[in-house]
Formats: sequence, structure tokens, C-alpha cells
Amino acid sequence: MFIPLFRNMSKGLNIPIDKGKKRLIIIGGGFAGLKLARNLSGRDFQILLIDKNNFHQFQPLFYQESTSGLEPSAIAFPFRKIFQKKFDFHFRTAEALSVNPEKNELITSIGSVNYDYLVIATGCDTNYFNQNKLQESTMSLKSISEALYARNVILDNWEKALNEDNPVDIEK
Repeated sequence: MFIPLFRNMSKGLNIPIDKGKKRLIIIGGGFAGLKLARNLSGRDFQILLIDKNNFHQFQPLFYQESTSGLEPSAIAFPFRKIFQKKFDFHFRTAEALSVNPEKNELITSIGSVNYDYLVIATGCDTNYFNQNKLQESTMSLKSISEALYARNVILDNWEKALNEDNPVDIEK
């Protein structure tokens, strides 16, 4: 007996079909994807925003989170709250796996869906410019989890320094 892992795969992520509007899929809810979705919301499009997180992260303040100046809730905003009063807007937490441009189809980790327009606004990773040693010895700040990790390392090192007696080790 076959049991499908994703019930909504054939239904296109459970997005209703609106024959009067073109479907715009935006992959990525960073600054570019969020701005586009806000600007086009309420117009002649049915918008589907897809992101691997269900929240927008305000990246310019990650450094404040990593230094205990802000809590994560101060720089992360749920997509559903941002668009709660918008019609013809849909959000799905998923990862884009592939695109079939001949069929105007996006395959995601939770199913497939057809589109009229597709915008890929996935952002980027930290670029170490082929300096592999930097990648091994530094921490990037591209997500809330990375900022929290940096905070924990800083606080842990601070606590260790406060308990150090050896003047040579204190200078390190």
C-alpha cells in the first residue's frame, strides 16, 4: 500500500487557483522578497512567498543580538503577521528544490506548484573569497541562529576570563 508523504503535493501546496489573477511565486523572504511581496500585494497577483523560515530576519541588527543588546524576537517578524490583512497572499515554509521552466512548475520540499511569474530572491552566504582558513576560524552573521551562537561563545569566553588567575592567560 502506497502512503504519500505529502498529502498536498498534487494540490500545489494547497494554494487555491484564482483564474482572474496571475500567480507570482517569490522564493526567499529577505529584504528583496519581502519588499516585492509588499509592493505587489493587493494588486493583480496571487502571491505565494516561500522561505525556509516562517519569519523575516532583520540582518543589520544581528550584531546587537550577538552582543546581547537585543533579543531575537526584536529582529524577527513572522511573515503571516506582516501580511495578515492582505488578500491573495499565501505563505509556505519550504525549501525550493528545482524549477521546471517548460511547465512553469516549482518543486519544493512540501510539493509542487505552478506559477505565471517566478522570482528567486534567496540572498547569499558569507563569502570568504577563497580564504578557507577564515571560514574555519571565524563566525558569520547571516542568521539568528548564527548570532545566538556568537553570543553564546562571547558570553562563555567572558565567564572563563572572569575566573582566570594567571596574568599571562588574562592577556590572551
